Amino acid sequence: SHNTIGNALLYECVKTITRIHPNHALLESCAEITARFLKAASHNLKYIGVDALGAVVRINAKFAQEHQMAVIDCLEDPDETLKRKTLGLLCKMTKPANIEVIVEKMISFLRVT
Repeated sequence: SHNTIGNALLYECVKTITRIHPNHALLESCAEITARFLKAASHNLKYIGVDALGAVVRINAKFAQEHQMAVIDCLEDPDETLKRKTLGLLCKMTKPANIEVIVEKMISFLRVT
């Protein structure tokens, strides 16, 4: 379908930008694209959103901060692989300003599992 192809192209664009030409405006666009993936109903889109945002975070974590709650929401997904990938991303996103929120959500998640 067109949607699947379009999402695949967006994902590949994000990965390319973070590897080849990570400038400020493009990284902001990448973070916005990944936020749409993170908020999708599809487990697959959430997974590629977490993966793509991880690539953005490796360049500059500040672009991911405004999408922190969308990432945290991925811990509620029933897919175990997505949950593990999300925990890894949250570790990379943790900074002094957000450590309390992220650690609280991680501990809450770990108590349930």
